[in-house]
Order: sequence, then C-alpha cells, then structure tokens
Amino acid sequence: MKQKIPGILFLLAMPLSVLLYIKVEALSGSEILGLFSAVALYVVVALVIALLFNKKD
Repeated sequence: MKQKIPGILFLLAMPLSVLLYIKVEALSGSEILGLFSAVALYVVVALVIALLFNKKD
C-alpha cells in the first residue's frame, strides 16, 4: 500500500491544480499566474513525496 500512496497523491493533485488555476485566474485576472500556481502545486506535491517516501526503511 505504501508504494501506491505517491501515485494517489499525484492523482489527487490533478483536479486540485485545475481548481487552483480557475480560482487564481478568476481572482487575479492573469492566466499565466494561474498556470504558475497550478504548476507550483505539482512541484510542492513532488517535494512532499520525495521527502516522505525516500527515507530508508
């Protein structure tokens, strides 16, 4: 099960990044800022996965 958690987190990040893009774009009026925020979400998720799941058992 522990091997599947990183994939599940990335799958959850997909709809969240779309929602984040829509919210940021609506609030700021800038599509590029929305894009950067959605990509930043993926980077944060990847960093969290790397920090949590790359520890030696």
